[in-house]
Amino acid sequence: MIRERLIEFFNVSGVTSKDMEKLTGIDRDKWNAVRAKRRRVNEDDIEAFNGAFPQFAYWLTTGLTIPEAGQISPEIEKARSENNLKIG
Repeated sequence: MIRERLIEFFNVSGVTSKDMEKLTGIDRDKWNAVRAKRRRVNEDDIEAFNGAFPQFAYWLTTGLTIPEAGQISPEIEKARSENNLKIG
């Protein structure tokens, strides 16, 4: 399920594998392999993602959000930026 949420993150956010490499230090080919479902997500991927995007940490691991605590999903962030809403 975490891999599916990472793929969802890429699709919703528009962040590229090259961007992820710069933000996480994990090679873009590994992120491309995750996106193509050729590679499973490991703990290094999760820690690096959470370091780059702490607002999505709870969502990534559980699929749930806690907006009042600043733990949102990419969809919430996209809606907030599109509508200029402040959530959390």
